[in-house]
Amino acid sequence: MSSVQPQIKCRGVPYRQGWIEVCANVHARHVNVEAWNVAPEVGMSNPSVALTSVPDEAVAGNVELELTVAQAKQLVVALQNAIAAAEHASA
Repeated sequence: MSSVQPQIKCRGVPYRQGWIEVCANVHARHVNVEAWNVAPEVGMSNPSVALTSVPDEAVAGNVELELTVAQAKQLVVALQNAIAAAEHASA
């Protein structure tokens, strides 16, 4: 397993901003998905802001899930369906 996990910076809605990390095999044959929610005061528009630079008190929540391969595939389908719906939504 790589020590550097891919992170997706999510900042579209300030009061629901944070990072998502995804990696394989924290537990054998599972996909680990971790979501970090940070306070709106964290200036995430700055490209140099990383999860590692956020103080502990600014972390509002954290969820870590271990998905089986089948569950991860279900998540991919659910995300693709939600993407399609969001792309076609009225503003």
